[in-house]
Amino acid sequence: MISFSQVLDATVPHVSNVLQVKPITLTTGIAALFIGYLSFVQLLRFKRYREVHKKYQHKYEAGKLTPEDAQKIMRVSAMYDMPRLLGYSLAFALFKTYGIPSISKLLAATKQLKGSETISRRYADTEILISTWVGCPISGYATEDRTGEIDPRAMIALARVNYLHSRYNISNDDFLYTLILFIVEPMVWARKYGWRTLSPLEEHAYYIFWVEIGKRMGIRDIPESLESMKLWSRAYEKQYMVANPINSAVAGYTMGELLYSVPNAFGLRRWVENLSTCLLDEPVRIAMMKPAQPWYNHLFLRSVLYSISFVQRWLMLPRSDSNHRHPVLLDFLKNPDGTINPRMHPTKYTVLPWYKPEPSTILGRAWDRFLVLMKIHSHVPSKSLRSEGYRLEEVGPIKLETVAREEVLKAAAVLQGCPITGAFTQ
Repeated sequence: MISFSQVLDATVPHVSNVLQVKPITLTTGIAALFIGYLSFVQLLRFKRYREVHKKYQHKYEAGKLTPEDAQKIMRVSAMYDMPRLLGYSLAFALFKTYGIPSISKLLAATKQLKGSETISRRYADTEILISTWVGCPISGYATEDRTGEIDPRAMIALARVNYLHSRYNISNDDFLYTLILFIVEPMVWARKYGWRTLSPLEEHAYYIFWVEIGKRMGIRDIPESLESMKLWSRAYEKQYMVANPINSAVAGYTMGELLYSVPNAFGLRRWVENLSTCLLDEPVRIAMMKPAQPWYNHLFLRSVLYSISFVQRWLMLPRSDSNHRHPVLLDFLKNPDGTINPRMHPTKYTVLPWYKPEPSTILGRAWDRFLVLMKIHSHVPSKSLRSEGYRLEEVGPIKLETVAREEVLKAAAVLQGCPITGAFTQ
């Protein structure tokens, strides 16, 4: 008869081996899954990038890219790969213009930046108009074979901007400087803070697209190459970007809007404002009369932004086709009868939530009040904040909402090269 001790002696080594193997197998499995996930991320992370280069690289090398091609190339970086970062780059491009006293004085004279209501309205309208240029087809056609219904939104938005600008005496050089920043700043921000840089094809696409926008705005003497633009911009800044209290005042109005939701407790808002100063080039900081920041603020900001870009680059799957991040809806809104609704709502909202629809449910109303409580918004949506949505030909200062509507639509037709018809004329 086999004794219990003999059974125990025979069994224990096998049990011990099993217990030793299982952790190793589990660890190996987890490692294999993680490596597989990382490989899957890398396979998909550059998928759109590879596709757009395969499609347009030969046209770029032949010097035959059209503005319509350029717009489609831009969408990869601006709507899918780095939408938030490149959106901030355009916001800071506008912010950077406040370092030019002639621009700051004009903005201050409009009185659109001195109250929370007008600041939020101007900020919302500016983002809507620019995002419409970028997101909606400037050719008017959503398909390459130029079939289907004409989409006039980009040109209506551009015609509206041209009308609003025509009311002021803006120098061509100030226009040109702002245009150049819209081309150059996304490249700079992608290089400094993005998970990837823009390729030569993409940089040229930004140049081609914004030059076309500049021409349709009537801007003259646009440099004929990207490098010439950079040289012109540096020379302009050297001559005209100087310290002036009006620069500081205008920058302060905008910063107050951007930092509304940051609490004052423990000096947090001041600290975040100091961090934002670290994003400014030194000449811009001096022109805005902002204090120089200590090295540890620069180090902290760079570390945070680098960490975000690292996680995006190596650990996060790319956005799906339906999950683009764009401030305006690209699909037409439809009425119950299936016709196009020319009134639209943005996909993101300012402190004062202009154009945000009023909720129809108790839960929706509770959520909007919660957002006010958390200081995400200062008010709940209402008719006074145009909760019914915006029409592009009405965007701008409140007093100009109903002014020059027909004039804008006629100008849009000229820019489009064909009449504006359908819902957008009703």
